[in-house]
Amino acid sequence: MPKNNSAILLIDSEKCTGCRLCEMACSMLHHGILSPHRARLRVLRFDNGRCNVPVVCQACEDAPCIKTCPMNARRRIGNQAVITDEDRCIGCRACVYVCPFGAPVVNPDDGKTLTCDRCSDEDGPPWCVRACRDCGALKTVTAEEAVARKSRQRAEQARAAYPPKKRPAA
Repeated sequence: MPKNNSAILLIDSEKCTGCRLCEMACSMLHHGILSPHRARLRVLRFDNGRCNVPVVCQACEDAPCIKTCPMNARRRIGNQAVITDEDRCIGCRACVYVCPFGAPVVNPDDGKTLTCDRCSDEDGPPWCVRACRDCGALKTVTAEEAVARKSRQRAEQARAAYPPKKRPAA
């Protein structure tokens, strides 16, 4: 498994069961309590719970949350995660509104925003990935593997949409 500094968090919402163990693991690591409201990711439920989608910061290459923050509280750290400097954050939520994924969460204790730091102080995969090992909705992969997976997925979609024509027998 790659170190966190070279890993990307890959989400497969089709495998998510909605158990929310990832949220519990995150809140336990960062706040010492089991509370999904304090997790730096969340699982959204749609279609009466039949569709569960883990939402976590994607650490955009050109992160709009960094540009938008009026206090320069959003920054990129060594493992490429985008985090909030809680000493500078005023809780304006500009990063929440501008994020294309809706990833920043608001800490219910102080109103400041939080995002996934990819468990930057831990060795091995992030705690959410460890907690999700049974269903496999969250995984860490290298950037190259993420691109290869997405390419395969798009190729399969294209094959399904445009199946090859069968040639008549000669």
